[in-house]
Amino acid sequence: MKKIPLASQIFLLILLILLISTVSFSFIAIPRIKAVAEEETYARLLNYATFIEKSEDANLPQFSEREVAYVLYRNETEIFSKNWNKFISESDLNGIVSDLDEPKNVLQSKMKNASDETIYYLLIRSDTSMDYLLVLTDASYVNRYSRGLSTELMLVFLAIIILASLILAIWSLYFTKRIHRLQAHILSLPKENYQKEYRDTSMDELGVLSQSIEKMRVEILQNEQTKREMLQNISHDFKTPLAVIQSYAEAFQDHMADEGSAQIILNQTEILKNKVNRLLQYHSLEYLSKDKALESVDMKEVVESVLEEYKYQISVEVEKDLQDHVFFKGYRENYVTVVENLLDNAKRYAKTRIRIVLKKGRLRIYNDGEWIEEQFLNGNFRPYEKGKSGQFGLGLSIVTKTLDFFGMDFSVKNEEHGGVSFIITETETE
Repeated sequence: MKKIPLASQIFLLILLILLISTVSFSFIAIPRIKAVAEEETYARLLNYATFIEKSEDANLPQFSEREVAYVLYRNETEIFSKNWNKFISESDLNGIVSDLDEPKNVLQSKMKNASDETIYYLLIRSDTSMDYLLVLTDASYVNRYSRGLSTELMLVFLAIIILASLILAIWSLYFTKRIHRLQAHILSLPKENYQKEYRDTSMDELGVLSQSIEKMRVEILQNEQTKREMLQNISHDFKTPLAVIQSYAEAFQDHMADEGSAQIILNQTEILKNKVNRLLQYHSLEYLSKDKALESVDMKEVVESVLEEYKYQISVEVEKDLQDHVFFKGYRENYVTVVENLLDNAKRYAKTRIRIVLKKGRLRIYNDGEWIEEQFLNGNFRPYEKGKSGQFGLGLSIVTKTLDFFGMDFSVKNEEHGGVSFIITETETE
C-alpha cells in the first residue's frame, strides 16, 4: 500500500467497505426474503382454501396449472383436484392426513415429494366432523419472489456502489490535488524566501494543516527579520567598545596615553564582556529542553545569591521581603539568569531604592525609576528592542523567553506612586 497513491487507497478502502457491506447484507437479507415469501405462500393457500370451502360441490374449481392443488374430504366423500398427484403421492397424502389426530384447526407446513421438490401445504379440519381440506403448492412462487426481490436489491446495491465510486473518485482526486498543491507550496518556500502566501479556508483537517503551515511561514519570516536585526545591532553594539579599545591601545603604543586610559579600556572591556554574556545567555535558550524533569527551585536562595554578587555594584537602597519555602518549577541556573537581568535592569533605572518581594507563587522586583514605555507593559520583549535608556536590548528578552519556557507569567506594571514593578507569577491551573 505504500506505493499506492492516497486517493487510490481511500477509494479502494471505501469500495471494499461497500462490497463487504453488500455481501453481509445479502447473507442477512436473502434468508429473510425467503421467509417472507413462504409466509406469503401460506397466505395465498389460505385464500384458495377459503374460496374452495365456499364453493358448492358441483362447482369446485379445477386448477389445471401446476401451482395449486387440493384434496377435499366432505360428507365422507374425498374430492381431488385434477393435478393433485403432480404435487404429492398417495402415501404422502395419507401421512399428512394422519396429522388430523393433532388438535389443530389449521396446519401449515412443507415437505419434499418424490421428485425432491419442496411442497407447501395447508391442512384445515372441521371442528365438528372429520371433514378436512388439504391445499398444496410447489416452491415456484417462493423462488420467483426471492429471486426477483434479491435481484432488485443487488441492482440497487450495484447502483449505489457505482454512484459511490464515482463520488469517491471525484472527492479523492480533489483531496489529493489539494495535498499536491500544499506540497508544492512547501517545497517552494525556501526558493521564494518564505514570501509566498498560501490560503486554504477549508475547515477540514487539511485546511487546518495549511493554516498551521502558513502560520509557521510567517513565524519564520519574523525570526529571519529578528536575526537580521540582531546581526545589525550586534555589529553596532560591538563596534563602539572595540573602536574605543583600539584607539586607546594605539595611544599606548604611541606613548600618548594618560593615566586614565587603562581604566577606560577596562570599562569598555567590561561592557563588551557583558554584551557577550547576554548574547550567550539568549542563544543558550535555543537549546533549553524538558528532557530532564523540572526542579523545585528555592527562589529565596536564588535571590539572595544574586544580591550577594551585586552588593558592590548597587549604589541605591535595596529592601527585601523574602518569604521562606517559596519554590518555582524550572532550573536553578536559568532562574539565576532571570533574577540577574531583572536586578541589572532595576539598578540601572532606580533613583533611590529597589524593593524585592517574594511570596508564595510570586516574585516582584520594583525600582523607583521612570515609568516604562506603554509598548512594553504586556511583558513581551523582543531581542534588541530597547527602551529609551536601554543598553543592549537582550536582558528582558531573556527573562521573557525563559519564563515562558517554564510556564510562568511575566508582567510589567507602572506603579501609581511612581516606579516600575516586574512581576513573576505561577500560571494558574484549574
